[in-house]
Amino acid sequence: MPDHSTIKRAHRGRGRPLEFDRATAVRQALDAFWRRGYQGVSVTDLAEVMSITRTSFYNSFGDRQSVFKEALDVYRREAPDSALADIPAGVAVVPAVRQVFRNICRARIEDPEARGCLVVNTLGQMGNLEGEVDRYLERAVSNGTKVIERLLSQAVEQGEIPPIADLKAASKSFVAFLIGLNTLSKVVRDESQLWDLCENFLEQYGFSESP
Repeated sequence: MPDHSTIKRAHRGRGRPLEFDRATAVRQALDAFWRRGYQGVSVTDLAEVMSITRTSFYNSFGDRQSVFKEALDVYRREAPDSALADIPAGVAVVPAVRQVFRNICRARIEDPEARGCLVVNTLGQMGNLEGEVDRYLERAVSNGTKVIERLLSQAVEQGEIPPIADLKAASKSFVAFLIGLNTLSKVVRDESQLWDLCENFLEQYGFSESP
């Protein structure tokens, strides 16, 4: 298996060995996918942004799907909504969730390129993607829905919000709202307006700010 730190591959130019840092290369791929979309980035494009040959690309990453999944894993670990999975049992859910929603609004507005969310952007291309990428996105959404369902159940058990008759449906509503919020942030470039939308949505489930 290739070294995941620094990889030495095929020769370029006058026989000089090409060296590149895998983590940096994946971030360069992430930026390309985020800017242009999965379908808008070819293997040739990826090799170019990574400053490697196509041969080195195939030797190091295998194919476009594989590097996309690596890039998406990096993105998901750092995205503002990733903090939802880190809310442990016993911790007050309402203020934590409200803070995550605030952070999402801020992150989207602080992005001068208004790229939105990489996951949401790629979801819009589903049906035109390789099957493995489709399935990977489906799992990402499914896992996100389960995280929110757990948090809603926890908030109910801790007496923070009223009982919810259908937790699964409610968690899907949260996911749908976040998808819409991330999409809307590309055209609504005002944090307070985005946050107003969040507050209106959260209040429906009892996620109001404590008096």
